Amino acid sequence: MRLGWVFTFLMSCWVYGSDPGNFGLPVSQQPGPLISFGENIIGKGEVQGFLGGDGYFGEKKHSIDLMPGILYGITDACSLFFNVPVALSYRENGSHSSGLEDLFVQFEYAVYSRTSSVSSDQVTLVANASFPTGSSHKNPPTGFGAMGYFLGTTYNRTWTKWFCFTSYGVEFPTSHHGTRFGNQYLYQAGFGRNFASVGGWLLAWMVEIDGAFAERNRVNGATDRNSGGNLIYVTPSFWASSKSWIVQVGLGYAVQQNLFGNQGREGFLLALNLGRTF
Repeated sequence: MRLGWVFTFLMSCWVYGSDPGNFGLPVSQQPGPLISFGENIIGKGEVQGFLGGDGYFGEKKHSIDLMPGILYGITDACSLFFNVPVALSYRENGSHSSGLEDLFVQFEYAVYSRTSSVSSDQVTLVANASFPTGSSHKNPPTGFGAMGYFLGTTYNRTWTKWFCFTSYGVEFPTSHHGTRFGNQYLYQAGFGRNFASVGGWLLAWMVEIDGAFAERNRVNGATDRNSGGNLIYVTPSFWASSKSWIVQVGLGYAVQQNLFGNQGREGFLLALNLGRTF
């Protein structure tokens, strides 16, 4: 009996380990994607404030954004995300613009969740609506100039040390006075691992693969032949989180691009996200 108890105890130590890893923090503080959409399910009544930013740099063009947002847990399975992006500096072929972009409200619902002592799985549905607070008349544009809608789904799996995720979605801009931006189809995946727990902070690395295929735009009723195409970024990033804070920073590269017409090639991206849980 004693040997059996010792064996059970040792097996429990092997399974759970002295370091709980990803499960040492609440779900809201566990590692998640930096560039990919969704996977924003938090506890009921929890509130997270975010201040994110990114910069995309390519051939004779760049776009630099600031993205403050608030995430609220309606229930343990449903969240509401409100985001107000601002274009700090857009440049393309010598033209510059800046200003408010299209704000959006996003709902996410976990249709499936399963948790065991060593892993957790979750499938979510994502839906959002963007409002035409930006401008489609600026060059480069800072918004669709009309309502936009998005539907998508995500899957993630978390172990004590490792985690992975994938997501798929489509964005449907609507038209206004003959101008309509093309639908955009997203396909994304990533994986990562935590490598240390220091002073109550969880440290992790991850790699995301973010693909997007965009249809051509229509401007004043005419098809813009120099718009749309397929683009894939690979983005390694670093994650650090405590019970109250999240810090994430990444550097991505355009590894594959097939852009329609005559468009400047994409280069790299920088992204940063700072979050506070209340």
